[in-house]
Amino acid sequence: MTATLFLYLLFFQVPGAVSQPSGQPAEDAPVACGSETKTSDPHEVPDFPSVCKTSQRVVVTATRAPLSVEESGVATNVFTAKDFEPARGAFVQNLLRDVPGLSVVQTGRSGGITSVFARGGESDSALVLLDGVPVTEPGGGLDFAHLTSPGLQRMEVIRGPESVLFGAEASSAVIQMFTERGDPEARRPHGSLAYERGSFSTDHWTAGLNGGFANRLDYAFTSDQFRTTSEFPNDAFRMTSGTANVGFRFSDATQLRAVYRTFDSYTGAPGQVAYGLTNFDANETARDGAVSVRLDDRRGSRFSQHALFGYHRYRDRFSDNLTENYDLAALVRTEPGMHPFVYFVRQIPVSTTVPDPGTTIATYNFPLTAFPGLTVTDRTNSSYQGTVTHSGGALVFGYDFERQAGIISLTGVERFNNGGYVHEQYALTSRIFLTGGARLEHSNTFGNKFAPRAAVTFRLPTETFLRVSAGRGIKEPALIENFANESFFVGNPKLRPEKTDSFEAGVSREWLGKRLRTELSYFRDRFTDKIEFDFSAFPGTWQNIDQSWARGVELSGTARLMRFVNLNAGYTKLYTRITSDPSLDQIGLELLRRPRNSGSISLEISPRRWTLVAGGRFMGERQDNDFVFGVNRNPAYNTVFADGSFQATRHVELHVRIDNALNDRYQEVLGYSALSRNAAGGLKLTW
Repeated sequence: MTATLFLYLLFFQVPGAVSQPSGQPAEDAPVACGSETKTSDPHEVPDFPSVCKTSQRVVVTATRAPLSVEESGVATNVFTAKDFEPARGAFVQNLLRDVPGLSVVQTGRSGGITSVFARGGESDSALVLLDGVPVTEPGGGLDFAHLTSPGLQRMEVIRGPESVLFGAEASSAVIQMFTERGDPEARRPHGSLAYERGSFSTDHWTAGLNGGFANRLDYAFTSDQFRTTSEFPNDAFRMTSGTANVGFRFSDATQLRAVYRTFDSYTGAPGQVAYGLTNFDANETARDGAVSVRLDDRRGSRFSQHALFGYHRYRDRFSDNLTENYDLAALVRTEPGMHPFVYFVRQIPVSTTVPDPGTTIATYNFPLTAFPGLTVTDRTNSSYQGTVTHSGGALVFGYDFERQAGIISLTGVERFNNGGYVHEQYALTSRIFLTGGARLEHSNTFGNKFAPRAAVTFRLPTETFLRVSAGRGIKEPALIENFANESFFVGNPKLRPEKTDSFEAGVSREWLGKRLRTELSYFRDRFTDKIEFDFSAFPGTWQNIDQSWARGVELSGTARLMRFVNLNAGYTKLYTRITSDPSLDQIGLELLRRPRNSGSISLEISPRRWTLVAGGRFMGERQDNDFVFGVNRNPAYNTVFADGSFQATRHVELHVRIDNALNDRYQEVLGYSALSRNAAGGLKLTW
């Protein structure tokens, strides 16, 4: 059972450590597509088709009702159908890497555990929704390696705490994905078939079918399969996923919609191959399914309501059947100080006795002990939401109920959450917009918690939007932290939820006749009651014993250089510090895997029949832990990528893509080498 604790601490406490209506907006305003600007299709704004009749920068997740991005008072990125095309890659994480304020970290290559840190928060503090249904594990945490792009139509990323609307897991960000829908007015079905072949025996198949019937029924089905042998022994990754979205319109005011999405995956787990560690038989299998049924109803022009039922089940098994042992040695370089920085130089033979100048030898006996690990979690939720529109805006109110269950210490456990919320969006004048609300969350484990949020946005005469907001996010404990019952560690049923108190200010402006758009955001977050494992007692348990803070600046810009040439860029400056920890040597350190500097830039050229995108990303030096040689600093790295597509005929599109074009050797997580230069090409048929 000690192995179970070890896995949990590495996966969740140190994520990724192992291989594993308001004022009227102007029509035809551009919609942010990641860092790209485009005019939106009104049909792409989900759930509120009769509300949003004009093309505008609209977001739904920020207030649980459609509102222009500028008036929402939050930092938002919106990705639309074009961003999920095959040329952009198979996985959602590729898009998230270009969002300012997000740090995406993967343990190695395709299939390796992938975590997202938002604005200095933990990787389990960002809530992920699929058509309104949470797909994170209870208490937060999601492996983004399994999120593929096929079947998705839209994604909204809200940076900052949103517990006021979404409860006890949205303490640093909300990422909501919307699945593809058919057109009920379509005269015939439309289909697509795509195939891609790439380096390291990579294959990716995608098939889709969508359409409608009698102006009432719409449907969309998508399936895809991804396979690769990858770069190292026991490094294969295979995944099959499918999505179904079916809706029925009883009338213009009432519609019913059902959504289902699933995946099944196998991942080889070779371990820290950068250190010469290769586990030849460890592997992970995962299966996930999410289903939702939603009924929308509109009563007159001012009141709409919907009821949603959702269910999500996740099953993950990690197995390692062999016991292996490694004697390792490496040169490491240490920079002295109150908190010494230790860098990995290179691996050396164990017998080496004379280090290079300025370096020392670190040795480690690394045993890999055979053990299985099983994770099974279930989330069943139901919710009701009402929206009342009025002359100044809209009032949203609702109630959410959820049952969370899982298998902990070979025992079935469960807990219950429910919460009520109210949220108002109001145009005080044609240039001052207010949003704000409050939520009361109740859990049978931590009791009652209050989560408020408020924002004000000023529209200046120069078409500049200035926003200021403040709010509180809460994150409940994971199931194992509440219910574990083992010989060497136990759960703590008295844990309080972690708290994030946040302040944010931002300004956005369009220049040169809307050819240039810039946005600057400043945020300051204080994290309290953080849950960490306490080794001081026996058996060990989890306690609310840590505190930290994060503050930073996010800058993004989009420029239309020519009619078909766009330049997109983003940059984040982030400062983090640990202010309270049982280990005194941790106080004053940066939070793990949150780089001080990061950013991306890309140039898109898109004449009528072809599109070319070239760009780069950089990740600054950051605090880390390799758990082998005592290395605690991960060097900065840069990567270059390019992709292109060509519309050969009306029904045939060709594409090509290259990642890590300069073949940089780097590790997003210490010890886990990233994939070297790789390329892929394919075609897509539509009818």
